Amino acid sequence: MEAETINPTTSIEGPQTLEEALNKIRELYRQEQAAKWGQGDQVNLIEDAHLAFTKGYKEARECLKRELPDLQISMLYTHAFVAKHFSQEDTKKWGVSKLQKLIALHNKGGGVGLLGDPADLEVHVPREDGSLVAKKFRDCTTRELQSAARHRKRTRKAAGRVVRNLPSEADHPSKLPSPVLRRPLGMIGLGVLAGFIADLLLPSAPGFILSVLAILLTLGGMADLVRYFVSIRDRIIAAFKSGAGLSTLKEQGMDVLRNGRKLLAAFRSVERKPTPTSTREESPPPPEKKAA
Repeated sequence: MEAETINPTTSIEGPQTLEEALNKIRELYRQEQAAKWGQGDQVNLIEDAHLAFTKGYKEARECLKRELPDLQISMLYTHAFVAKHFSQEDTKKWGVSKLQKLIALHNKGGGVGLLGDPADLEVHVPREDGSLVAKKFRDCTTRELQSAARHRKRTRKAAGRVVRNLPSEADHPSKLPSPVLRRPLGMIGLGVLAGFIADLLLPSAPGFILSVLAILLTLGGMADLVRYFVSIRDRIIAAFKSGAGLSTLKEQGMDVLRNGRKLLAAFRSVERKPTPTSTREESPPPPEKKAA
């Protein structure tokens, strides 16, 4: 008896038509792009919620390198960049790579979300003759987006490098004028004088009024004095940021020293001078003449 021939069959049925195969490829592509968007969304969650700090990491990037050694961290942050600006449906439809180039072309390095549907955004695609043609993003191929990105980069380089944080004349702190310190000291001095006169007139009504005036003058002078030193501090900090910190610190220190000397001289001038009587009492008596 002849053995029957058994034809092996597969458990996975292949596509019956070309259209079915193409649809399967499209579906797998959409699933892949959705997975990339999901990875980026989780990276954004780790960054925004500072979840890496709960495990002792200083930053999220260090955490991802340690915890996900098999994944490319730069690619994860590319997915996170796209997830910040576009929805999962947009990513499934257009792909991470094309949306990343679109974001770069529209200079959307920060913030969340591009305005409108990405399909309607315009891209300036360069031609061979050097001219530009405006095309909708939905009509652009990946090659055209790359060409537009290269053209934009060359244009920015030709325009010149932008130099930031150059100190201007407005950034240099100016020296505080001397009347700024004289005003609070003058108010404090008037407050002390008014208080002394009020003590002599109390308990009369003028004495009470002068007491209140003395308190107001003293408090106002002290407030102005605090503002003066706060202004010096702010100008010194601004000077250090602009690179002129040492010279400004020296100028402000000399200014405070000069004003301090003036204040000390003023206090010395109001000290009670010795009376002639006391001078005579303190001077030694003349020597007595001995009898011959």
